[in-house]
Amino acid sequence: MQQAKQLSTVKRPVQPAQPVRETRPEIQKARRLKKLKLITIAMTCFALSLVVVAQYSALVVMNYNLSEARAELSSIRASNREYEVKAAQLGAVNRIDQIAREELGMVEPEMGQLIFINASQGDR
Repeated sequence: MQQAKQLSTVKRPVQPAQPVRETRPEIQKARRLKKLKLITIAMTCFALSLVVVAQYSALVVMNYNLSEARAELSSIRASNREYEVKAAQLGAVNRIDQIAREELGMVEPEMGQLIFINASQGDR
């Protein structure tokens, strides 16, 4: 027992703890996980960039369609103005009177041919 006490009381120099080395499969697994994370991040960035490019291309197409629609609207407004002028010319009282006299042979009624009728409120 004394020998056991002597052995236990003998001071041995304490060796510093050496870092635990990971085994090969653990290292490979950690590397695969890092690669997987990097690939996932890269693919996500790529997908997001595709979305951004698609949005910009859709914006360009919409702007092109908008400019076409504006040009068409301008053309329609110009045509509308022309038709309004033509309608005003065709509906002018002087022109209608001229057509009635020259082409249709109409004449103004004489004084005896006109009869004025006054309608009272009750007759309406």
